[in-house]
Amino acid sequence: MAENLIPAWWARLRGKLGARPCPYRFAWALDLPMRAWHASPAKILGAFGLEPGERVLEIGPGTGYYSLPASRLVGAEGALVALDIQLAMLLELRRRNAAADGMPVLVVQASAVEIPILTGSVDHVFLTTVLGEIPDRPRALAEIRRVLRRGGRLSVSEQLPDPDYVALGTLRRELAPLGFVEERSRGWWTYTSTWTVT
Repeated sequence: MAENLIPAWWARLRGKLGARPCPYRFAWALDLPMRAWHASPAKILGAFGLEPGERVLEIGPGTGYYSLPASRLVGAEGALVALDIQLAMLLELRRRNAAADGMPVLVVQASAVEIPILTGSVDHVFLTTVLGEIPDRPRALAEIRRVLRRGGRLSVSEQLPDPDYVALGTLRRELAPLGFVEERSRGWWTYTSTWTVT
């Protein structure tokens, strides 16, 4: 019962606000210390299972909270593309990466509903508290499916109290018809879910 009650409340709030990206003026909230307590890069990226040498696409990286650690995980043999609709977020990500002498991260300003990447060219796509911010989620999921290679993986993490929270049951209903097979899911309030393309 409670599993459906909380997501329903958030869905109602989201319906009033409309799906849209977190504005850059609130980017400071992406770095709050309490985020590391329940959704640290080590915890989330560890659950996603990023591997060295993978070609990875992160959708909605914001200022790079997960991007910089992800780029280190895939290493010099791999590649990380950070795609965001907001140029200000990408510029901050680029600045932080340069300041940290991080691995190369290719930043791309684009919408998740029109990903400028070749079909079947990505090993792993991940989104962290972003999926609910995309106004045309079915189209974005179809685009993600298009860019992933056969056997590629999609990883999603959602965290309450994010007003754009997408319940795991909703995610399951939306991904199964697109040819995604659930590999593993963990958690409830904060969950991670990884899917494989068949």
